[in-house]
Amino acid sequence: MISKTLLTVSAIAACVSAGARTASQGRTPDPKWLAWNADTRTATFQLVAGAPAAKSPFNFNGYTDGELTLVVPEGSTVVMNFVNEDGVPHSAEIIDGAKPIPNMAGDPAIPRAYTRKASEGMAQGEKDVLRFTAAPAGSYKIFCGVPGHGLSGMYLGFTVDAKATEPAMQLTPKKGS
Repeated sequence: MISKTLLTVSAIAACVSAGARTASQGRTPDPKWLAWNADTRTATFQLVAGAPAAKSPFNFNGYTDGELTLVVPEGSTVVMNFVNEDGVPHSAEIIDGAKPIPNMAGDPAIPRAYTRKASEGMAQGEKDVLRFTAAPAGSYKIFCGVPGHGLSGMYLGFTVDAKATEPAMQLTPKKGS
């Protein structure tokens, strides 16, 4: 059993066009979510809170419990275009991946890596842009800071990798899958 599948931007397009599916989620990440400008070393990621097709409203891009991890090169600029598509308020914040998931928003692990209204959440249709430098290298989470949402599984993995040369989306099966 494959525990992790690393999909670069180009590999994602190939998987989608071939109709590939992951064993754990039965789907692949949408290649439109991630763009890379090698000249400016900028990774642009579409972060959708409460994707309507998901089983739970407590999701990002339809994934919960860290099933999807965004990997970016250390020192790159990250632009996350956040939108809340759910009727429940949501937010996003980069938190330390090694610590237990907190109940609500606090200090982000990376400066400027949070949406406005981090604790109370943004209403349906509201948008924000997180723009920050991916540093230092390490394991983090993209977490909804509205009380209880992160603990309900509303988080993705986020890795700043010193050896990465371009961003990637990595599928990680839920524990027990």
